[in-house]
Amino acid sequence: MFATRPHATVVLGFVSVLLAATAGSAVAGPPTPPRPETVVSLSEGPWPPTAGVLAADPSEVAAPGITAARTATQCPAAPYGVNHYAPGTGKTVALTFDDGPGVTTAAILSILQQNGVPATFFNLGVNSTVRPTLVRSEAVTGQVLGNHTWSHPRMPTLSSTAQASELDRASAEQTLLTGIAPCVFRPPYGEYNATTLSLAQQRHMAVWNWSVDTEDWKAGTSTSSYWVDRIVTRATAGGLQHPVVLMHNPPAGIPATVSALPRIIAYYRSQGYKFVDLRGGSGMRAPTPAAAATSDGLHLFVRSTTGSVSERTLRGSVWSGWTSLGGAVVGGPAAAATGSATTAVAAIGTDNSVYLNSVSDPGTSSAWANLGGFATSRPAFVTTPGLGEIVVIRGADGQAYLRQRTGTQWGNWQSLGGLLAPVAPAAAVTANGALTVAVVGADNAMWVRTRSSAGVWSIWHPVSGAIDADLALSTTADRTRLVAVVRGSGNQAGFVSVSNPDVTSWTGWGNLGGILASGPAVTVNGSALEVFAVGTDNRIYRNSATDGTQVTGWTGWRLVP
Repeated sequence: MFATRPHATVVLGFVSVLLAATAGSAVAGPPTPPRPETVVSLSEGPWPPTAGVLAADPSEVAAPGITAARTATQCPAAPYGVNHYAPGTGKTVALTFDDGPGVTTAAILSILQQNGVPATFFNLGVNSTVRPTLVRSEAVTGQVLGNHTWSHPRMPTLSSTAQASELDRASAEQTLLTGIAPCVFRPPYGEYNATTLSLAQQRHMAVWNWSVDTEDWKAGTSTSSYWVDRIVTRATAGGLQHPVVLMHNPPAGIPATVSALPRIIAYYRSQGYKFVDLRGGSGMRAPTPAAAATSDGLHLFVRSTTGSVSERTLRGSVWSGWTSLGGAVVGGPAAAATGSATTAVAAIGTDNSVYLNSVSDPGTSSAWANLGGFATSRPAFVTTPGLGEIVVIRGADGQAYLRQRTGTQWGNWQSLGGLLAPVAPAAAVTANGALTVAVVGADNAMWVRTRSSAGVWSIWHPVSGAIDADLALSTTADRTRLVAVVRGSGNQAGFVSVSNPDVTSWTGWGNLGGILASGPAVTVNGSALEVFAVGTDNRIYRNSATDGTQVTGWTGWRLVP
């Protein structure tokens, strides 16, 4: 899994379960999008030539092998027809990016992370083979990945067999890279016929075109303010209740789109729109923070606006300023105290590998050490004197993977199995030496697997919940039980559940309130539990359980100054 992977035969269609032996519910699909009274006609082009859309000659790219087994899938049943308007109630807007990944994809992802905005990326299979790390980075940041065919043909000109091949090769490549089957499809140039629609429906892919065309591809690689202004004007015109905005990130990139994107986001926010992806998800995608406590104080770690990791410390009642730890990371960091005066920080690099940095209380940090891996989620990180340091990630095949250091030696990556939703796992170790890994399954519920102090693993057990962001897991202050903190889907409030000592049962989810733009972070701080999350204003908020053993006495959410 963590070696270089050749293109392999991929079965299109996964059973929507956490484990092969344990059934789970299918992930809920997008609601039927409401249609405004005025129908907007799609642009007729002219369109860019296919040669500028592809990063390589399709004849020179090894396509993944395909087994045409589609009896089960991660996606819900798809309707027949074409959607043009963003899902959801109220005023919603969906940002979409075609023809990637390309050289500007990383910049687009960074802007989306800074603003906590979900989006949908319609990648080409050929381009995904050239820049696979960017496809995984899209998964790490929680964006929806869609099928845009293998080589960007005019679909109505192809036979049914050729159209099916275009769809299947693109889906196989995405599944190979991320363990996520595409549930949405956009035909190149917006062109389709009845065969296209039938083939997409058979593969459980909803077909999405657009209602707002920025025509950003006409800017090419120009950085002129003329093109930036034109893209913004077109993206914000029309006054639709549910616009789907078409933009591009082809191989050569469109710098003007990158420059226009913050203004487009700011406009729709100012007009009261809610950003959604084309699967109906409206959860904000701000990078999840991390926290750990040492004798020096309570440490808070975040992905900064420049893409590096930054840290600040609460000593008594006073917060220090931010200190940069450097790095170039995708998604939020994870952290744990490795001693009374040291903390280790784990993060995913732009190459999808896990990186680790050790920080002493005086503020001295080590260089980032590469632990390898092909991560499609933010990492989980936990440490304990008896077990050493442990990193857990969601791998490229959708399974959970663990790597452990005992003494100075890191072991190999170990598969824990499962079929995980593309959000980060979590891990914690209780005083009896038992390690518990928590994940979000394909049914969006929390599942746990525990390794006893003797090294014996349990099977995966469901806990429940409806979760759409990174998990957080900690022990209670006395280290006898576990505490899970999550962001619920829908209202995006924080919720907490506490296990019994052997982690075989959990309390019901207690509502912590708030509206969270990220997943939460949780850590023990003396006799208290501390929870941090990003709010909808992109600022960090803190909620404390003053009795961290009984997990009571919550203070409510307070802004971190």
